[in-house]
Amino acid sequence: MRPSAAALLCLGLFGGLAVERVTWASEDDASHADALFRHAVELMKADHCSDAVPEFLKSQKLDASSATLLNLGTCYARLGRKATAFKTYREAARSAQAEKNDEVRERALQAMALLGPTLTKLQIVTPPGTSALAVRINGELVENYDGLPIPLDPGESLIEAAAPGREPWRRSITADDLGATLVLQIPELPPAPPPPPAPAPVAAPRPGMDWRVPAAIITGTGLSALVVGAVFGVSAQHTYDDSLQHCAGNACTQAGIDLRDSARSKARVSSWMIGLGAVATTGGVVLWLINPGSSPARSESARGGLRATGTWLMVEVRR
Repeated sequence: MRPSAAALLCLGLFGGLAVERVTWASEDDASHADALFRHAVELMKADHCSDAVPEFLKSQKLDASSATLLNLGTCYARLGRKATAFKTYREAARSAQAEKNDEVRERALQAMALLGPTLTKLQIVTPPGTSALAVRINGELVENYDGLPIPLDPGESLIEAAAPGREPWRRSITADDLGATLVLQIPELPPAPPPPPAPAPVAAPRPGMDWRVPAAIITGTGLSALVVGAVFGVSAQHTYDDSLQHCAGNACTQAGIDLRDSARSKARVSSWMIGLGAVATTGGVVLWLINPGSSPARSESARGGLRATGTWLMVEVRR
């Protein structure tokens, strides 16, 4: 860190002013800031202030200087932004005083004296008891407002006021009267409406009951009944065939009568078991097919999203 100076041309409102641009920035920052400053001065000379302003701002950010602020204020004045120019000249005067640069400070004060009577100013009147009131002009916060009129650039300006727990307020005003002071009364801000109630928590949908186990049990029971019915049917047939040895047509000995009664009993059991088995088996199959429970793969598919299948990825989106 070392002080360095460059004799550069600072163009004021009334002509040129040779000043020294003193820096306490690092050598690299100071060199870059000087280059930006020189380029901006050349743009000012060519009356390209709209292009010079960003260069001056970059230079000022790298290495603050009252000379840069003075030129920046001049550019703002040439662009018609008189209030912004006035504020910049005021900053230049303060900076020059800190730098003990009387030349730049005197030039900034002269510019302020000439610009002041032509400015449209705004005096803000705030409601009593609003210490937490935040006022913004064109988005810029008005800090430590002392009640004195605030210079406005020509044209329309947006004034906004906000306070905790109060509804925000805004008003647009037009600054087009030279030297006029506009008085703006900010009303007492009404209380902000209470926030909407939080939405009731939505319970996660319960997964459907998995009926596959009962379906398998019912189907197994039905198949077992079919097998038992088939066994009784085959046994009934064999018993009836055995009765033929003791019967001649419908005339049977007592042994033949007993065998045929047994065959009829087995046939009835077979019919009942086959009927019951058929119903149970059909019901179990249907229950399995309409099972509301879903497998992990089915649930994932229904939700949509990214899922891995084998060695590739599939994106599924449901609108």
